Amino acid sequence: MTLDTIGFQGIEADPIDMIESLAHAKDLDAQRVDDTEVHLCLAGSWRDISLWFSWREEAGVLQVGAPLEIKVPPIRKPEVLKLMAQINERLWLGHFDLWEEDGSLVYRNGAVLEPGHGISAGQAEALLRGARDAFEQFYPAFNYVVWGGKDASEAIAAAVLQPAGTA
Repeated sequence: MTLDTIGFQGIEADPIDMIESLAHAKDLDAQRVDDTEVHLCLAGSWRDISLWFSWREEAGVLQVGAPLEIKVPPIRKPEVLKLMAQINERLWLGHFDLWEEDGSLVYRNGAVLEPGHGISAGQAEALLRGARDAFEQFYPAFNYVVWGGKDASEAIAAAVLQPAGTA
């Protein structure tokens, strides 16, 4: 699936409306929660990628999150934190967080928008692509550390390999 802009050039819209419209144009499963939040699902190589977009008008910020649905056991937390630091150094957009409350891993990003302006399709797609690309590249690395018992350097080395072709 490609996330190329389809007929939205030059248009700015309410951030949640734009994400929802873009999702429908791409035939993605999207569910509007309310005027400030929409959830959608992208097909991924490793698993489907669930994303949420949340608009905070008072702050002028559109947030995006993609939970990895990996719970980090306390014994693996130090190594996951090392891996996360190495991954976040490599990301141009967004970052990964470990939520202290329940040990969940999540990709997060956001866009600051001018008051009274919406988001363009290009901005919306950049947020979608950033989440998808980070998830696709680094999801296996987190699994290597959490479930495979690998250390952060082994996991990051495997994640940054750029294989030619597919098997």
